[in-house]
Amino acid sequence: MRGSVPTGTRRTCPSVVTRKSTTPAGRDKDERPARPRARSHTLAPPHLGEAASAAVLAVAVLGLAVFIAGVAMAVSGLTVESRYGSSPPPNAGQLGTGQLLGGIGLALLGIVLSGSSLAVLADVARSRPVAAVASGVAAVLSVLGVILVQAQVRGDPVLAIALAVVAVIFAVAAVILVRPRR
Repeated sequence: MRGSVPTGTRRTCPSVVTRKSTTPAGRDKDERPARPRARSHTLAPPHLGEAASAAVLAVAVLGLAVFIAGVAMAVSGLTVESRYGSSPPPNAGQLGTGQLLGGIGLALLGIVLSGSSLAVLADVARSRPVAAVASGVAAVLSVLGVILVQAQVRGDPVLAIALAVVAVIFAVAAVILVRPRR
């Protein structure tokens, strides 16, 4: 049959029949790549996974919030004297010392939390245990904050609930970051 052309081929001249070029040169349809490429349909970095990247993101955001709260607390401790007006008490300079030191401590904790979580995202060596320990410390401090708020005569329930939620988030993040990579 001179006029018929098999399926999947094309005719270039009346006597020559060639295959269609549907695959890249040098590779047939039946060949598979030696190793399938891992595809991730999430925004999570491949070295972390979804749970760990969510934990790292939560620690980074809460670390920034802790830093901001620490700076506000330190500024409040520095400006205690100005709140009394023209006749401050004799020990007004000492009243803000606790707030100042606590604010500096919180600001440093916020820097460590945010920095360690960003280091985990950047896949810096041995940054994951540091982020886990920092999250665990923040969880313990949040629980202590809940206890201190509730121990006051007029404890603020909204603050206590917020600290409890933050404690749970930090604790879960610490547990996720302690787990080995999968």
